[in-house]
Amino acid sequence: MGDAQTETPDYLVQLNEQQRAAVLYTGGPQLVIAGAGSGKTRVLAYKIVHLLSHGYEPWRIMALTFTNKAAREMRERITTLVGAKAASRILMGTFHSVFARMLRSNAKLLGLNRNYTIYDAADSRNLVKTIIKTLSLDEKVYKPQSVAAVISNAKNDMLSPEQYIADSGIQRINTARNMPRLGEIYVAYCARCRRADALDFDDLLYYTNILLRDHPDVRRHYQEFYRYILVDEYQDTNFAQHMIISQLCPDNPGLCVVGDDAQSIYSFRGANIANILNLQRTFPTIKTFKLERNYRSSQNIINAAGSLISKNKQQIPKNVYSENGVGTRIEVVRSYSDYEESFLVTNRISQLKMSSGDTYEDFAILYRTNAQSRILEESLRKRNIPYRIYGGLSFYQRKEVKDALAYFRLAMNPDDEESLKRVINFPARGIGDTTLKKILAAAAVNDVPLWAVVKAPLQYGLNINAGTQRRLRAFEDIVTELNDMVATGATADAISDRMLSLTHMMDEYKSDNTPESITKRENLEELTNDVKAFVQSQHEQGLGEGTIPEYMAQTSLATDADTAEADADTPKVTLMTIHAAKGLEYGNVFVVGVEDDLLPSMMSKDSPAAIEEERRLLYVAITRAKRYCMLSYATSRFRNGITEFTKPSPFLKDIDSKYLSFPSGSEIVENSLDQTRRVKPWLTRKPPIPVRQPQASASTSDESTFHASQLSVGMDIRHSRFGKGTITEVDGKNPGGARIKVRFDTGEIKILMLAFARFTIL
Repeated sequence: MGDAQTETPDYLVQLNEQQRAAVLYTGGPQLVIAGAGSGKTRVLAYKIVHLLSHGYEPWRIMALTFTNKAAREMRERITTLVGAKAASRILMGTFHSVFARMLRSNAKLLGLNRNYTIYDAADSRNLVKTIIKTLSLDEKVYKPQSVAAVISNAKNDMLSPEQYIADSGIQRINTARNMPRLGEIYVAYCARCRRADALDFDDLLYYTNILLRDHPDVRRHYQEFYRYILVDEYQDTNFAQHMIISQLCPDNPGLCVVGDDAQSIYSFRGANIANILNLQRTFPTIKTFKLERNYRSSQNIINAAGSLISKNKQQIPKNVYSENGVGTRIEVVRSYSDYEESFLVTNRISQLKMSSGDTYEDFAILYRTNAQSRILEESLRKRNIPYRIYGGLSFYQRKEVKDALAYFRLAMNPDDEESLKRVINFPARGIGDTTLKKILAAAAVNDVPLWAVVKAPLQYGLNINAGTQRRLRAFEDIVTELNDMVATGATADAISDRMLSLTHMMDEYKSDNTPESITKRENLEELTNDVKAFVQSQHEQGLGEGTIPEYMAQTSLATDADTAEADADTPKVTLMTIHAAKGLEYGNVFVVGVEDDLLPSMMSKDSPAAIEEERRLLYVAITRAKRYCMLSYATSRFRNGITEFTKPSPFLKDIDSKYLSFPSGSEIVENSLDQTRRVKPWLTRKPPIPVRQPQASASTSDESTFHASQLSVGMDIRHSRFGKGTITEVDGKNPGGARIKVRFDTGEIKILMLAFARFTIL
């Protein structure tokens, strides 16, 4: 199609009645509530096409998105319909890119250099770090990432440094957090940005608001110039973004806002669901349109998700429906442990792939926290199922995990130069790049390992002061102690615990409650769980003492698989957090860890609003599925060396049971979330105490250790880690100790040493 106006609105034929009504309306501001899978991108694109076909100049249309990808997809659709020339003239892009352009055009009014630099997140953190050092503040208290987040939040709330300092409530909170000088850092940060002619991402929105607020003529110009403004994903807007729209469109009938309150899941990034819920207060004449037909999912999936989200009080009522066919019920699957859960999921993927003809690209596994991926990755590797981590790194490639593994490698071999370079100053101990370069040079000149120079810096001519010598000695003491533990045969979990204690690595992330630090903390905790589970498994199966060399040999196989060159064309199962899954769709979706304190998160328990957002999170997860959806939960998880009992998520009870199926006795009791139907006696017992050292095993728990004479082939058992299985062989005369062979329901066959194994007879 050319650049001329469309002769007839034949594009309207491709829209359903609700979509068509939203596209055709130009009688005032409008809110389009677009349910999951309802075709909102098509509506936005066709709305713009409709405006162009009715005389609106393309350069007087502004379309705002949250990602460059969304803007690109919308422009491609419009280009297909009206041609490249008209599409290229529309001001279309993210909030930040569009208003960066507006600021450059009006920079002088704000005292800014028109050619200002835009700092990214890393630049902002580095500047904050410099200011903290300049003010002689403790970087362990005033963590740069945490301080940068505080400044970002202040700007998104439209608080200037002066307003921030003058707010007594904020100052009380900062004093209670032992960071009374945050305001001073904020002032210095803004001053340094000004001096450098630089704006950060938050400034682009902050100064746009200032421009529109303090310069009525500029505000009036843009109000009159842009005849239509369209905004995508309005439920994800923060206060600053909402204020920009409010200032640009107070009397402008040409406003089209699209969003879905049921998919508002980014409050940790500053998104405020009230912006979309209370939009009528800002625009009293706004008219609401609802896109309720879902084109993605089966009726059962949509109805189940609808029954879940209907329990939220803060919402815009809608009746999302599907005409894709009834489809299968959502499977709710109970497993005995997180380990068994991962195998049940991978088994089901294999079964569905064979029966449906789908490729691995059609499968996604969603979880609440990044740390949950480790055990799933392990299970997929064992089955040779290719996978990818969407928007992130596989478990053993994450920085905090690699840092810990580097200490493990040094414990085995202090001459490991790559590991030494990685952690000699992590956590930060004042051994900077200059000192490291001197160590590298001295090692090269003397043809010795770096470790030799660290142990005897003066002997190898290292020109460093007394303070640096002390810091090197402290690092040497840590590595030497860990190395001695390896030499004396200490178990991997003992070394892991001691490493964390000596380095205070966990403390790097404990005092900082930014989402990034919480994720890093959870990943480190999951690594310690992995180490402890490995030691216990080695003992139970009689495979070794569970030392660090044994653990690292196993881990190397996983990291080799992570770094291997994977064929880009090979279909892969996708693993991701639910937050990362928004906007995506898959034929088959598995949502794991649907448990209390996980989904909903433990951190949401004290806030009704946070609980509602967690419910929306599960809604988003379910509505990613086209044909098949599984919700799985474990009745126990291995944490910090012990098996902890868990409860199914209360959200499972929110879903109408007529849309659910419960294979293998996984039904949820209707009147209680503390139990499950067909409760086995072992579910009410105290969980078995795991073995930490071989000598402790025999008397740890009479309830969960057995003699060979008590067991026979065909008996069913429940292992605290591997789940349910059947004994296939009993060997009471083995010289190394009595043992049994068990075929577990996961398909695995394991040999368990009775002196160490923790299981219950069913």
